[in-house]
Amino acid sequence: METQVCIGPDQINDAIARIVDEIKALEPSPENLVVAGIANGGVPFGEILAQRLSESYGASIPLGQLNITFQRDDIGTNPIPSEKYRTSLPMELSGKTVILADDVIFSGRSARAALAELFDLGRPDCVRLVALFDRGGRKLPIQTDASGFCENIDGSKRVKVELDPANSAANSITISPK
Repeated sequence: METQVCIGPDQINDAIARIVDEIKALEPSPENLVVAGIANGGVPFGEILAQRLSESYGASIPLGQLNITFQRDDIGTNPIPSEKYRTSLPMELSGKTVILADDVIFSGRSARAALAELFDLGRPDCVRLVALFDRGGRKLPIQTDASGFCENIDGSKRVKVELDPANSAANSITISPK
């Protein structure tokens, strides 16, 4: 039997700090930044990222969220999943750099759907994709601009991310057999 691998709050905190540094290297000014978390798992990651970027820049970074349900390429074959988050962006996107945040990236299909949803709402100047955990296995030509963890995890395993923006001690990533 295969064992579970757990990543704890200290490692996650360090990974988010690296992501913030990478974003700041790409975007030295916070002036036109907005963070958008991809529902569902990317929303808490987006909250944490917006907070940490705001602290690092010393300026408030706006936060939104994207519900990608109706942009998914498998909507005809899979039932619509329960989504507790609605698409909501705090401003017009024109002239902005959107930091698209997701907890895990795998095939790239969620990122593609998020881009479609984003561009249905406006035309940002730039979109940066960041993921807390990049598990490889892309099926589309999509890559992250920054990620906290990069490890090739095959489809027989599950990567479960638990993030609590109000309590970082509760944060964890578990890799286990499905």
